[in-house]
Amino acid sequence: MGEIKSALEIALERAERIGTISKEELEAQKWEEEGKKKAAAFLKGEVESLQQVFTDVPPQHIQTALKGVTEVLLRNVMLPREKNQWDAINRAFQGLKEIKGSIAEQIVPQMEYLLKNYEQTVENYKKQFQQQIQASIGAKAQGGMMSMSQEEMEALASMQDEWNKISSEISSQFEKQLEPLKAYLR
Repeated sequence: MGEIKSALEIALERAERIGTISKEELEAQKWEEEGKKKAAAFLKGEVESLQQVFTDVPPQHIQTALKGVTEVLLRNVMLPREKNQWDAINRAFQGLKEIKGSIAEQIVPQMEYLLKNYEQTVENYKKQFQQQIQASIGAKAQGGMMSMSQEEMEALASMQDEWNKISSEISSQFEKQLEPLKAYLR
């Protein structure tokens, strides 16, 4: 995965490049940023259609603005770790279909299937893991030991670490499958 940069690092890099950037490149950056803002407004529901937000973009900069829009929309297509993320994901899918047309009509269903498969996989592993924990706790309860010893607490902490590793591995595998689909839409 790429390195995550702070806003300050990004600003410093931009400031450093400004001296070497041509007027055309600066103009292109402006329209790419404008595209990102328009995509954010679309995702928030402030704009109904992405088609209408491009009316004020000069024809020579539409591709650059679309690049910014696409970047923001794809950033919002992510592995759903919580149910409430689906609204933003579906809105991003809608925007991608609108600006990318038939190519997105082919790729978005694959992405959606992958994301739903991710959710199901995590849920299945979680159920299995919970059953293991309950079986372990149930055996202790039948033995008449209801209070947890230090060893049992450490075992539970170890189980939590194990779940974090499993969850991380699942996410990593699905991210690897999602990235080429995103790249195809860029």
